[in-house]
Amino acid sequence: MPSSFKKYLCCLLCCISFALNAQDVQVLTNDAVLRIKNYEVLPDRQYDLNKILTDHTLPFIKNAHLNTSQADYYWIRIPIDNPYPNNESYRISLSLPLNYSLYFFDSNQKRWLSRTGGPAVTDGQRERGIIPLMLQGQTKNTLYFKVSVAELKTYGYALKPGILLNKEISFAGQEQLIWLSWLICIVVLLSFSCYNLYIYFHLKDKIYIYGLLMQVGAIFFITSFKHFFNLLLPFSLYNMRLNADGSIYYYSLNTFFLHLGVTLILSGLIQLSRAYLNTKVLLPTYDRLLKYLLYAYVAFALIPAVVTISGLYYLDSHTLFYDNIFVLFIVGAIFLASVTAYRRKIRAAKYFLLANTIPMVLAGGIAIYFIVNSAPTYTNNASILPELAILSQILTFAVALVARLRLVNEELKLKEREAEKLETDIASSRHKSRLIEQENQLIITNIEEEKNRNDVLQQKLEANERELVGNSLYIHQKNKLLADLRYQIKDIGQLYPNAKHPVLKSIESALNDNRYLDSEWDKFKLHFEQVHPDFFEKIGVLHPNLTNNEMRLYAYFHIKLSTKEIAALLNIEPASVRQAKARLNKKMGKSLVNS
Repeated sequence: MPSSFKKYLCCLLCCISFALNAQDVQVLTNDAVLRIKNYEVLPDRQYDLNKILTDHTLPFIKNAHLNTSQADYYWIRIPIDNPYPNNESYRISLSLPLNYSLYFFDSNQKRWLSRTGGPAVTDGQRERGIIPLMLQGQTKNTLYFKVSVAELKTYGYALKPGILLNKEISFAGQEQLIWLSWLICIVVLLSFSCYNLYIYFHLKDKIYIYGLLMQVGAIFFITSFKHFFNLLLPFSLYNMRLNADGSIYYYSLNTFFLHLGVTLILSGLIQLSRAYLNTKVLLPTYDRLLKYLLYAYVAFALIPAVVTISGLYYLDSHTLFYDNIFVLFIVGAIFLASVTAYRRKIRAAKYFLLANTIPMVLAGGIAIYFIVNSAPTYTNNASILPELAILSQILTFAVALVARLRLVNEELKLKEREAEKLETDIASSRHKSRLIEQENQLIITNIEEEKNRNDVLQQKLEANERELVGNSLYIHQKNKLLADLRYQIKDIGQLYPNAKHPVLKSIESALNDNRYLDSEWDKFKLHFEQVHPDFFEKIGVLHPNLTNNEMRLYAYFHIKLSTKEIAALLNIEPASVRQAKARLNKKMGKSLVNS
């Protein structure tokens, strides 16, 4: 081949190479963000740093992927042309959470400078992995990245991170907005947390503790969502997983606190809903549903979070989607319970809906936002939905707390009225008790007096009965004596039939007529009626056809005298007593007690 042709071919290849290289040069524009997807990558071999920075003829491969199974790190070269006369300040970062070093030439110092960034670098920034960079005006600035993939070698997949350049002025404005919104939320949350704590110590109402729990959870959530834990924590703890499509699931302490904050918020919200609506009494079905949802969510959210952050296994990528579905379901259950309570005319439900409808809608929006962006991003925190949800919840919940205080005051007044009524009832009951005690004492006194009278009457009765028995015996003795006299007179009359004196005849006639027995019967009757008042009067009313002798006979039967005793008292034969008893039974229509 002629030498002239070789020279022509070499020149042609150089021109083609220059043209191809020129196509890879990134040109700055007025856009706030420059996204670079195409760049040059050195083959996966070890290179000397000085050789890379000084020898621009190294074989960089255009648009190559980084294969994690072949090397621990890769070199990337990006030429950037700044057509403007002034130096431009940018913030540069990778689209994937990778540790890297950036090398660039400083024209002022006339030497190459390097800076490191990534999730393992605790650089005191809110966003880890973002490096400030100055691009020289009207100059093609060449940047070199040394990207580490050693942490992902076990997966063996290829990846290709994008390069992001944010204009410093745009980045600073966004940072100021993020700082301002975060500070406002933190100040408001801390203020209301102190207020809830103060009210709780005075009222001992658990609702304020649940509100405090929600606000502490909101502090964790908003701080982690805006990546402020990267600034607050002086160390780095994270876990990542490389997917086959080149995407990376990234989980850090910041993400862990995000899950912890959501768990605290939902726990406080569920417990607050149960206490505010009194679901345990008024809505038992919803109460059980919310309680079991709380237990299930705590287990579902925290167990994967602990396992993932510990580095044992990356579980969060498997549960993040379902976690937010769970959040939507919990928010829906709380909203449904409050609507049901409102329809059942529960007074507190109106204030609860007023306080929580907008925050629950925004919370649902946040859950949907995370469902759409299901992979945890490295630096994406521009959404203001959390701030809106937190501020709306605080403002509307303040209304609910005022309503709650009013309800509590009304309940306290009702309780005071009930207490006053109870005190009145207690005083009335005590007065009635005193009256009853006095009445009981009077009854006891009367009983004792009556007992004493009964004792006296019993003694008198016993005395009268003794006297009655004595009289009966006396009559018996007299009758026996009279009977003896009658028999003696009868014997005298038989012995001296012709010499009977008229006086003896008169005595015998008197004895036969029982003339002397009447006075003794009157005495017996007097004593008998003392023991048995109105006995003869009642017998006379019930049986007016009884004769005096029959009444006397019935009285003897009433005091349980035997037939022989009655025969002796009446001075007749026992057979005659039995015959008189039979006639008396027939006449009175009853059976007398046999003696």
